[in-house]
Amino acid sequence: MVQIDTRSEIRELLKEKGVKPTVHRVEILEYLRNTYSHPSADEIYEHFVREQKLSVLSRATVYNTLRALADAGLVKVIITPDAIRYDFVRENHHHFYCTKCKKIYDIELNVELPNISNIDGHEVHNVQLTLVGICKNCLGH
Repeated sequence: MVQIDTRSEIRELLKEKGVKPTVHRVEILEYLRNTYSHPSADEIYEHFVREQKLSVLSRATVYNTLRALADAGLVKVIITPDAIRYDFVRENHHHFYCTKCKKIYDIELNVELPNISNIDGHEVHNVQLTLVGICKNCLGH
């Protein structure tokens, strides 16, 4: 589990992963750490434009930053039918995707996933479990 309390720790984490701790990378990683909404790249961009936290920011910078953070294993890429979304890498958890409201929820599941490092000649780096259905809010519960 990755625990981060300060920006200096975020910078150190980036350095440990071999990623240069630019202002954009630190800000975007901190934002992802503090949100549980699993935002898309466009939503991240719109957040920073709305908050006016970064004076110079383009959509391309957001996409490139997210790619660098994902390549370093600091951000998880979640592919849904409506968008590619991003999640800060936390303690191992799974996701539930609502087909009605399009939200992604973190869920705790006591499911033992097999430790697969090689299957059919493929090298497996990560196993993600996403349950798909209609959330309790959309069901009216």
